Amino acid sequence: MHQSAHKIALPPAPGSFNYTFDTKVGFKAQYDPTGVTGCAIGFGTGGCAFPGGGSLSLPEFTGFQMQSQEFKVYIPAGSRSFLFSGYAPQGTQSAFVLRYGKEPTRVAPLSGAEYSAAQVNERIDTSFARLVNEDVDHFVVHDGGGTLRFVGGQLDANRSSTDQGKWLYVRQLSGAALFDYQGAIDVDMPKYAAGYAKISWTTSPFPDPVDAASPTTPTTPTTPTTPTTPTTPTTPTTPTTPTTPGVVTTTVVSAAGQPLKLDITLEQTSAAVAAAEKTSVWIAARIPANGLFFTTDVWFFRKVDSWAQLVVPNPDTVAYSSQITNATSLKFSPSLDLSVEDLRAFNVEIYFGYRNSNGSFINKGKIW
Repeated sequence: MHQSAHKIALPPAPGSFNYTFDTKVGFKAQYDPTGVTGCAIGFGTGGCAFPGGGSLSLPEFTGFQMQSQEFKVYIPAGSRSFLFSGYAPQGTQSAFVLRYGKEPTRVAPLSGAEYSAAQVNERIDTSFARLVNEDVDHFVVHDGGGTLRFVGGQLDANRSSTDQGKWLYVRQLSGAALFDYQGAIDVDMPKYAAGYAKISWTTSPFPDPVDAASPTTPTTPTTPTTPTTPTTPTTPTTPTTPTTPGVVTTTVVSAAGQPLKLDITLEQTSAAVAAAEKTSVWIAARIPANGLFFTTDVWFFRKVDSWAQLVVPNPDTVAYSSQITNATSLKFSPSLDLSVEDLRAFNVEIYFGYRNSNGSFINKGKIW
């Protein structure tokens, strides 16, 4: 999962609604233990989520798609509690198997009796402790749409923490693919920082901790189980993992009560621009399934003067700007026709992505 772009909005100044967004790829960059000691870890936490301790924020992994129906997330040394959830499409029934430190053995879907037993025995609020202490497969099931909780709770009542970092493996056994994965890890800051310093990293351009299938030193690693670059780019509605993520900042420039207008700035390196003379940009609105008008997620793409849906397999027809001259800093100022209040009434989310002429689509995820 860490090979997808991790994105978070940093807290705005008091009284301001101007959010700055950033993305990073790979656990090493995402959770470098810098910041205010005892309060924040890395760029991922802009504030003090757990006073007196520390937190690893897992708010969003943009562009992450469970194409293979399985993923893994790293639980570092010093972890005291872990909360992790996803969002399921409406009208679905899902089953997952989780295991800490190694891949689950279960591959086949659950039988009806097994599914019912998992429902009865599910105790998410204590699942983190059981995952760490019980070397067995753990099942999570979910009926209907909405939030699906994978893991919750503390390691124990004494605020103890994990002694070493390990991967948590998740495999989907049945159901539609999820989206909007979120979570947080409360950590003992000194213990986390010491553990981070001892991690053996893969030699990927965006390093992760080596897993059980990798060698003990990062000098001769095997191929990571989670690929670092896509081989088959898809349309903007299913973006792939970026290989050279740009940096996107978003500022609200409209007055209260007026149609929402954003200033979106895309910053790229000189090398990225030199390699691609042209670029195209997409701005999209996602309306989550709500069981009323929309039983599934609906996507609308913002063009310069109108909204459109992708009805033919040609994403360029719904681009905000297509084949424009590339630059290290590009600014876009879409007006979205509706006020903040109107958009929030339907939980509308705004997304941004771009494609340089020499590469595949790069999803920068939710920007508002």
